[in-house]
This record gives sequence, C-alpha cells and structure tokens, in this order.
Amino acid sequence: MSIQRIANERHRYVLEQLQQHGSCKVTELAQHLGVSEMTVHRDLAHLARLNLLQKVHGGAVLRNYIELSFQDRFVQNHPAKVSVARRALELVRPETSLYLAPSSTVHELALVLHQEGLQVYTNSLPTATALARSNPRGVSVTLLGGQLVGFVEALVGPVTEAAVTALKLNYAFIAVTGVSLEGGLTIYTEEEARVIRAVIRSARKTVLLTDASKYDSVVGPQVGHLEDVHVVVSDSMPESYLRYCRDHDIGVLLSGHPDAPGDEQETGEQGGGRPVRGNQA
Repeated sequence: MSIQRIANERHRYVLEQLQQHGSCKVTELAQHLGVSEMTVHRDLAHLARLNLLQKVHGGAVLRNYIELSFQDRFVQNHPAKVSVARRALELVRPETSLYLAPSSTVHELALVLHQEGLQVYTNSLPTATALARSNPRGVSVTLLGGQLVGFVEALVGPVTEAAVTALKLNYAFIAVTGVSLEGGLTIYTEEEARVIRAVIRSARKTVLLTDASKYDSVVGPQVGHLEDVHVVVSDSMPESYLRYCRDHDIGVLLSGHPDAPGDEQETGEQGGGRPVRGNQA
C-alpha cells in the first residue's frame, strides 16, 4: 500500500471521528492509528489547509460548527443560566470593579446587579445596553471599544485587548463555549479568546459561569485551562470535575437548579480557595 493511500485512510478516519463527536484529540488519534503524535499533527494541518477542520490546542474541531447569535444563545438552557447568575451574584461586593464577558449567562448576572459603587466594564453590547436601561443605583458602566462583531454583538480586537490590559479588576466574570479537563476552556473564535486571555491576566479573581451542557466539549481556540480561574459557578458539575477543582484549589458554587442532580454544593472558600493573583485592585 502506498504512503499516500495510508495517509488518505488516516485522514478519512479523522474526519469520521469529527463527524461523530465534533472534536478529536491528538493523543487518542495517535494511539488508535498507531502513529506518532507528530504524524497526527501533520495530518491535522493538511486537513486544516483544506478547510475541513480547525486545529485547536491538543486536537481539532469541525470547521463547520455553527456559532449561535446572542439571541439564540439567550434562550438556550435559560432557567439554568438564571440560576447560575443568581448564585454568582453572591460573589459581588459593593465598591468593586467587574468585567462582564459577552455571554448570555453573564448577561443574566448583569440583570440582577444591585450593589452600590460598582464599576462595570464590558465589551458586550446587550449587557451594556441592559445596564443603561435599568440604570441600577450606584453602578457605573464602561463599554470597551474595539471592532464590532455584529453576530455575537460584542467588541473584540487589539483596541479591546489594550483596554482590558490597562484595567485593574477585582473580578472578571467570564463564560466559554467548551469546558474540558484535557482540552481546557475554549471559545468560538481566536479574537474572542485573545480578549478573555487579557481579562484573566488583568483580574484579581476570575469567575467562570457555565451550565452543565458545556462540560466535556472542545469548541474552537483555547482560552486557557480550568486552573486559570478561581471559581466555577454552575448548575451542576460532573464528579470528575469536582475532584479536579478540589485538587487544584478551585472554588465551586453550584446553583441547585431543579433540573440539575444533587443539592447545592460548595468547595473552597466562597470567592475561591486560592490566593489572589494579578493586579491588586
């Protein structure tokens, strides 16, 4: 059998795995195909050049995944998102500075903010607009500049990244499209990922808001790893993730949403078990 034919069979297998699972990992492909991880990386790079997949940290995802608009995401799992947001509200203290990411779950948090003396920064148009309309007492809102991505109603790009880097944030409330112990935290586009990476560097504490549908998913470029955040707020969490958070001193707040298994749980201190990092805002 020719070398090219063998390569073609590997490529076919990779694409079949992507169609079945939506993502694949280099380590698993190498083990199943009986080749080195370097060979798998070359295969993925070849398929990426053909626009058949998108390479991400540790593997690949389907290139034709559909990025939902903000309005579409807003209605998905809405009760769980509301419960997560209300649990996250417990972390907000008066007279603090916050970053709110472009996210339908974080948006729900914005809708219930009421503490005095908050300085809120966001690059989300819906979140900034909602806060402007509700005009909660004592909340100051700054919309960060950048390049508008109309589909997700958010601002991204070098201007946004520079603005975030200059901030000194007490808390950053972020959300992603995929949470994986091996694949890390992932989001749809590299532009969005770069902004969130800058936010994590600028924040004293980073809080991840997520619902249970995001676990074990790798969708798009990697933002970072689970241990890059101080607290995870979710409606429920698989046991393997709970163990991982305990082992890495990551705080966990569960909302106890009726559709989620188990009661409310908490690991670490409220606000995160680890010492704070970054700017001491």
